[in-house]
Amino acid sequence: MTPRVRRWLLIVALVALAALLFVDTDAWARVGGGQSYGSRRSSSSSSGGGGDIDVGLVLFLIQLVVEFPAIGIPVVVVAGVVWFVSRNQAPVSARGRNTTRAVAAASRSVTGLDALRARDPDFSVPVFLDYAVLLHRRALEAVTNRSGDDALSPFVDPAALEQLRGRLAKVTAVTEVVCGAVRVLKVEHGEEQDRLYVRLETTRVESGPKGERRFTIEDWLAFRRASDAQSLPPDKMESLACPSCGAPVEVTVLGACTNCGTGITKGQLQWQLTYFEERARTEVTGPQLALGPGGDEPAVRLPVVLSPTLASDLKALADFDQAVFQARVKTTFLELQSAWTEGRWQRARPFVTDRMFQTLRFWMEQYATSGLRNVLEEVSLVESRLVEAQADRWFQAVTVRIVGRMKDSTVDAKGKVVSGNAKVARRFAEYWTFVRSVERAPKQGDALQCPSCGAPLDRVDETGVCGYCSSKITSGRFDWVLSRIEQPQA
Repeated sequence: MTPRVRRWLLIVALVALAALLFVDTDAWARVGGGQSYGSRRSSSSSSGGGGDIDVGLVLFLIQLVVEFPAIGIPVVVVAGVVWFVSRNQAPVSARGRNTTRAVAAASRSVTGLDALRARDPDFSVPVFLDYAVLLHRRALEAVTNRSGDDALSPFVDPAALEQLRGRLAKVTAVTEVVCGAVRVLKVEHGEEQDRLYVRLETTRVESGPKGERRFTIEDWLAFRRASDAQSLPPDKMESLACPSCGAPVEVTVLGACTNCGTGITKGQLQWQLTYFEERARTEVTGPQLALGPGGDEPAVRLPVVLSPTLASDLKALADFDQAVFQARVKTTFLELQSAWTEGRWQRARPFVTDRMFQTLRFWMEQYATSGLRNVLEEVSLVESRLVEAQADRWFQAVTVRIVGRMKDSTVDAKGKVVSGNAKVARRFAEYWTFVRSVERAPKQGDALQCPSCGAPLDRVDETGVCGYCSSKITSGRFDWVLSRIEQPQA
């Protein structure tokens, strides 16, 4: 081997090392993982201080030395030097720290939310968030269809629609709006009106001069409602009918319902969306691909975010059996991973809410469009730890921190691995939130049977309705259903 060849091999080795050390190794494709929303590589300080050894990376380097020694040996040497330097430069307080400890979830509390619940006992966060997602989508659709403005006026301020039209002046249509993450930020109480702020991350297709383009967008939304108003039941809240009489919305020039005469266009009875603020926008060009070493994701080493009132909150949940709940979590976890890797997302339909089904199906279709398939093998649920519990007038919600393990790779049409690692398993951590209706009907059979009639789950349509008994089984009326997946870094 000539000196010039060795020199180029060393350069290639250093580039490979840089890719291994600094590539966003969290961007993997499992259910709810890197290819959905919000997965980011955590910094060395948040994962316990530089110098944590990734077992998968070590195995990858060993394989590189054995199969390509001219590249592998320089990589190992440089990697050892980099690791030693970073290890010894890490703050003493960071080294040896127990990074799996639990920390109080003070940052997860929402300013003003408890006071709102005290004034309005029927207010439900899960119901409101579904309502917010619905209004956001309808508003985006309305920017290219002015005929829908009047019907939306009790729920979306016309000024907010005009603001949105100005921002999307060159967009001729907005379609395929899919919610990925949504959270209440804060609540403000005034003498006449309450205001509520929401962070919402979605993907959507915008049509314009450059054709159809898909984006991931973070919006902050503002809502208002009369300070003495009370929440409507979930079915009425999402019907987008007159909040007073339930009739289809037709309003006078003064903003009153033509059927009952009640003023409904200023947030008198129902939360009204009044403001959009776009905080971030990224174009989606298909699944992001990167080969990786396997091993633990940095998120596994992040502290567990634990509600300081978890014990008392769990006791407040009526008819809560932790063993039965954990069994449901495990069944849901395994069924979702199987449905994902088989490309049959319909199989997962009985275990997730409407919004979750729509969100994850979007990513599965992205893979199919790109001629790719995500393969998850040797899947296991390593740990499921309860971290938060809530209850309101309509729903119970329990969040668990799950740690899973699997071989995670993406293959093309010829079966070639183009992303991930098909040989070395990977551990990851996520927060999964499950909801269940407070007014539950008796459950039939086990987790793999319809909870209403006991039939197999092979005829559940996209709306979550059982084809045998016509019962909607994904609303939480019968059993816990998955409503949200969040990444620990978020």
